[in-house]
Amino acid sequence: MALPLPAIAIVGAGPAGLALAAILQQLNIDYIVYERSQKDAPPHGGCLDLHPGSGQRAMREAGVFDEFRKHSRTGDATIHRLYSHKGEQVFIFGEGRDAPEIDRWAIRKVLLTGIPDDKVIWSKAVQSAERDARGQVVLSFADGTTASGFKLVVGADGTFSKIRHLVTSAQPVYSNKLFITTKIFPTNPFYTRMESIAGMGSMIIMGDGKHMFNSRQGYGHYRVDIGLQEPEDFATSGKVDWSDFDAAKRFLLQDKYFGSYAPEMQEIIRQSEGPFRPWLMYYMPTEHLDWEAVADVTLIGDAAHVTTPFVGDGVNCAMRDSVILAHKLSELGITHEAISAYEKEMFPFAIDVVSRSLLSGEMFFEKESPKTFLEVMASGKALIGTTDHI
Repeated sequence: MALPLPAIAIVGAGPAGLALAAILQQLNIDYIVYERSQKDAPPHGGCLDLHPGSGQRAMREAGVFDEFRKHSRTGDATIHRLYSHKGEQVFIFGEGRDAPEIDRWAIRKVLLTGIPDDKVIWSKAVQSAERDARGQVVLSFADGTTASGFKLVVGADGTFSKIRHLVTSAQPVYSNKLFITTKIFPTNPFYTRMESIAGMGSMIIMGDGKHMFNSRQGYGHYRVDIGLQEPEDFATSGKVDWSDFDAAKRFLLQDKYFGSYAPEMQEIIRQSEGPFRPWLMYYMPTEHLDWEAVADVTLIGDAAHVTTPFVGDGVNCAMRDSVILAHKLSELGITHEAISAYEKEMFPFAIDVVSRSLLSGEMFFEKESPKTFLEVMASGKALIGTTDHI
């Protein structure tokens, strides 16, 4: 005889999905998580900083805060150094900020310490989600199986969510910006120089309509994000074979791209070790963050409100969703009222994050940057590093 399904299905085991699962575990609310990747597959993306009222609060309420502290980095890791494209260091911020850095693989590892092994089903990709004749949500998996009968399905499955269409017809929009990501490892002869200019935290370079964001990761290597404003098909247009590292470097160091940058800044690209991976940036238009609540489906994280990364609040906002949703379910039960209450709190916070990130992104890529960015940071109304709240 098949065992009854848990009341809640969480689709996606990113930071939001696992935070929700771990908090529900603390609240004794039953759930199951379906994740398309293998357990040991490293998550995409670089390290990030968790803020007191959102990411850190989620870790506390998940009962894993001490474990989080073991894997996170404070002190110099929170410092951001800002350079002009001419190679001048013009600003330093983040020193002493309560925003520990942690790698995405470490977030997964930490949150899984608060979740029983049998509550996450790995390599279980949701291919589609539709309603049957009785109106129940049916999850169809890539392996040919299905599951239904849940009281609530939570889409935590990212930018291209398979769950989103059950609550809204809105779709993310391409921001006209992308990163080409690569790495510099400690064995690289250039590493010592990279460490001296980037520090133990992050290095931001702006100017001439381009941008670079270079950050030290938990294993000691630097993730290099090379920012461009290009069409959505830029990376797949055949202009360059990204698997040919030398060709990719020559392409990026053309005069129209980073050839105008100072020699030392160009050297970061020249000395990088690949692979070169495109990361296209999407966002959910804020005018669409207003859908009517559905009793048995909701969204958290990027599935609800994917944003560009230019204020560093995306994952924090996602983990905040998990806190709010878990508490509404605990207070009001698995009800339409709980979903509606959660979304009413989620929408304004998400709108603020998306809006700030879009504005910040425009400043990052201005021809004359970092001029406007410095003016905003000095104004007392900075778009980056604002205090989160619940």
